[in-house]
Amino acid sequence: MSLEQYASENPPNAPMTHSAAADLKGQMFSVNRGGWVNLYSGAVASLPSFTVCLRHMSEHQEGQTFFSLSLGSISVASLSLNGSGGHLMLTVGGYFETFQRFFLVSPVNMPWTGLCSTWMSSSGMAQLWMNGMTSVRKGIWRNQVFTGQPVLTIYGLVGQVTDVHVWNYVLSPATIASYSKGSAVAEGTVLSWRKAQYNSGGYVILEPMQFSAGLPCCALPVSPGKGAELGKANQRVVKKIQHENSKRRKVVMGKGTEGPTVL
Repeated sequence: MSLEQYASENPPNAPMTHSAAADLKGQMFSVNRGGWVNLYSGAVASLPSFTVCLRHMSEHQEGQTFFSLSLGSISVASLSLNGSGGHLMLTVGGYFETFQRFFLVSPVNMPWTGLCSTWMSSSGMAQLWMNGMTSVRKGIWRNQVFTGQPVLTIYGLVGQVTDVHVWNYVLSPATIASYSKGSAVAEGTVLSWRKAQYNSGGYVILEPMQFSAGLPCCALPVSPGKGAELGKANQRVVKKIQHENSKRRKVVMGKGTEGPTVL
């Protein structure tokens, strides 16, 4: 679905907002039903390859679109949930592949989900990453270079979005792992959260970010006595689940390897 179609079916209930270039560090967009956000740059960009990364907290639902990237009038890529099975569908230049979600289970108490998509023109190989976990690599389209003024659109998503960056090359697995942990990485070369221009329509609010991107959600206060005992029990359960998940979904990265090995 195009932005125009979505807007016509979900008329905004608030006026459009525009901004000059701004540093949005520590900020997040809260996008409500029918709302949308454009992040853009007036500079012409060339994309022989790309990496798109963002963090989100959202209610996953069929048809949800995480982002749509275009250069001028050319649609470059989009990422959305597809079908009742909850597969992710990555589209590049009108061609698409679906990716299983077995690797996309988030750690138990991480409020933010770090999501990255990569595509390399020379090989056509694409890959998805979520909180440091990786998908298999799949070929979509190759030997294409996109040129134009970049616009990244977030729509059809209900929740919060932050730390959006677009690069005109494929980030290394180590850099994507650092982004997933909330560590500082070089800002996007095409679009950067630190130098963002944006407009929005519908029910969209720019507000201070909740929770640190790479840290677990803060623990709720527990009263003394039985409440404290219950809190300790819950912590033991969480630690056990995290331990089991880490054994099943460990990503090993070593110097000199071709990439991550998923165990």
